[in-house]
Amino acid sequence: MTVARGPGGARGPYRFVPWSVPVALGLVAGVALAAPLEGWTRLAAALGLLGGAAASWRWRAGARPRVGGVFAAGWLPFLPLALLAGAVGVGRLHAWEHGPSERARRALALEWAGEEREWRGRSDGEVLHVEAPLRARLALVTPRGASPPVGELVVVGTAEPADVKRNPGGFDASAHLARRGVAGRLFVRRVDVVRAGRTAAGRLAAGVSAGLGERAAALMLAMTLGRRDDLADLRDSFGAAGMAHLLALSGLHVGVLLVAAGRLLRGLRRGRAPLLAALTVAFVLLVGPSPSVVRAATMALAAVASAAMGGGRVDAWAALGLAALVGTLGAPQMVFDLGFQLSYLAVVGMLLFIPPWTSRLAGLGVPPPGRAAPRPAAPGGSPARLLGWAATGAVASTAAQLPTVSLVAGTFQAVPLLSPLVNVVAVPVAALLVPLGFLAGLVGLVSDQAARLVNLAVAPLTSVLIGTAELGAALPALGWGEVTPVGHAAWAGFTLAVAAWSWRRLRLRRLLLVALTLAGLTSLLPPAHAAPDIWFLDVGQGDATLVRLGGGAAVLVDGGGSPFSDFDVGRRVVIPALRALGVTRLAAVIVTHADADHAEGLVPVLEKFRVGLLVTGPPDPDAALDTRLRELALARGVPVHEARRGERLLVGAASLDVVNPAPHQDHGGGNDASVAFVLRYRGEARALFLGDLGVSVEPDLAVPPVDVLKVGHHGSRGSTGPELVRAASPRLAVISVGRNGYGHPAVAVTDRLAAHGAEVITTLEHGAVRVPLAGPLTWHGTASPARRERRTPRAARAGGDVIDCSQCS
Repeated sequence: MTVARGPGGARGPYRFVPWSVPVALGLVAGVALAAPLEGWTRLAAALGLLGGAAASWRWRAGARPRVGGVFAAGWLPFLPLALLAGAVGVGRLHAWEHGPSERARRALALEWAGEEREWRGRSDGEVLHVEAPLRARLALVTPRGASPPVGELVVVGTAEPADVKRNPGGFDASAHLARRGVAGRLFVRRVDVVRAGRTAAGRLAAGVSAGLGERAAALMLAMTLGRRDDLADLRDSFGAAGMAHLLALSGLHVGVLLVAAGRLLRGLRRGRAPLLAALTVAFVLLVGPSPSVVRAATMALAAVASAAMGGGRVDAWAALGLAALVGTLGAPQMVFDLGFQLSYLAVVGMLLFIPPWTSRLAGLGVPPPGRAAPRPAAPGGSPARLLGWAATGAVASTAAQLPTVSLVAGTFQAVPLLSPLVNVVAVPVAALLVPLGFLAGLVGLVSDQAARLVNLAVAPLTSVLIGTAELGAALPALGWGEVTPVGHAAWAGFTLAVAAWSWRRLRLRRLLLVALTLAGLTSLLPPAHAAPDIWFLDVGQGDATLVRLGGGAAVLVDGGGSPFSDFDVGRRVVIPALRALGVTRLAAVIVTHADADHAEGLVPVLEKFRVGLLVTGPPDPDAALDTRLRELALARGVPVHEARRGERLLVGAASLDVVNPAPHQDHGGGNDASVAFVLRYRGEARALFLGDLGVSVEPDLAVPPVDVLKVGHHGSRGSTGPELVRAASPRLAVISVGRNGYGHPAVAVTDRLAAHGAEVITTLEHGAVRVPLAGPLTWHGTASPARRERRTPRAARAGGDVIDCSQCS
């Protein structure tokens, strides 16, 4: 935005403000305001905004605003429009929440979920557009990840609502799919193809991937068509390197394609603009209207239209505001989508920071972007040009990422510190791959062999890009936990202060003062979930419990696992949860026994985290996981301790009194060799952990009364017998269990616990369960807002051998 003359050409304190920016801001604010409101409160908000718009219009008409300086003089005239747009935003969100996609989602959850039945509809290879027994869109989930057929189908399977966020650092798949109009997931058992079909995207995909290896094909399908299902470990490495934006279709892809098409069509004078516009619309129809694609396409169409009508270069802020206006009107729910937020914030960052930063670089002799670099007339000219491009590339990458740091940190639990430099290499390579990928796809429509020839040039570039991502993933990153709304607001304030400093509106010392003030305020606020506490993580049919003891000390008990699936629970669930809860090192990791549903997820934990001590039961040479964990600990320099009854492990203010296995048990294997212990915090017995112990061993355990019982063996009928329940007298019994065919938890066990006064909860019902260790006994389920409070009983102390693990980490 630039300073301009006022109405009629008169000089005055006016600032040029594109109308689309305040209107778009008002619309987005209206949607955000409406989200937590319901019923009459939402109606009152809409009426209030309309009343405010009318009042401000009368005030504006009565006298020229004299509030503030140049900034206010430019923005205040748009106040009525912004308030009116806010009211429209309230109405648009209300309309979406009561529209067909949300009605279908509610109907699925209430009437059609959970039972296997026939579903008839049309598949595009990812989503089944169901026509019977109800009209809805369902994401297809096939056995072993097989690709669903395309065309008219009859699918036999079970529909389920998608999962909400069930663990710290987890993903809210339900909200993600709902925003895209998908009611739930359809777990497919059998497919009958009524009429086979092939979409345009499918035909292009065949050419894009022709002749490429598995990883290269997955990368190209993501970069050209937005298909990200086959990325596997590439998703992790690109995310850790700060290159995840290259996997999502964005302005980079639209820009690269339009530049390439513009050069091909530069010989045309009259038809060039319509063809470019048609190409842009076709691209959106082909890949789908994701927020970043809609933004980029709208800005591109605005630029094409402005050039075609002789308006010259379109103002970037005006185009961005127009894109936000179009995108929010069309899909107001996307305001809450991470893709929407990252896409717009990245462009805002580039518009805010690139001009002043490149100007300062120019002052240092580095050519700014878009200007011809100095010719290598003298020795050293080429290195100077290379330095200039590298510097401007790093500036552009940093500018795009700065406003998004808190979102990235809170979502991915890490900030790759050197990603701007990594992107200096990666972005140019991606800029070559995108048009080559589309060329291969178009050529593949005619000849598969010709597409393979094109991909001979694609293959080495994909190797370079994948190698860059893997190298970047190994570079230092700043670990981060979940970010609260206050944290996001503080980072937004800091970003604006940096922008003011960059435009020379704020002195450096004041910027530092702002940064220190915001950092101080956020550090004084209590975290959402303060230690000490116990987190019973939801790992499906398995066990994983995190005990946080304050001062950075933490103990992980088991890591879950998926014995009959290739889903990596440790990497996908446990590690994100640890990072989201601010855990960077583990004083001890306890593997109760080597069954896969307890031990498999610990492998990536030992690989990724600093661990002070690995506590196991007796060795079990017949269990491959037991051997693997011990070898991994040896390779990582982690001491291994075989726990025995009567020992006490000290960690901070807590002690873990081992009650199983027996001192003379030399061979592991089987549930009855599980490591079981009593967790004491500040001397009080708070929780009893049993692993998969059976009732035959339970009478041998010296169990004091505890507040919380981690029920043994997922509530199996062969565990948690009457004697143990009577001795432990728990107030809260937590069962870690998923959907299973074993009958877990057994009704006899839950009834027995309830009869002794214990409140019985499961991770299947409530997701991850948090139990604070300080204060009265309370619990909170991640997937349910319910809270319970009970008094904390006192318990006697126990004696035994002591292992001080306070310095383990």
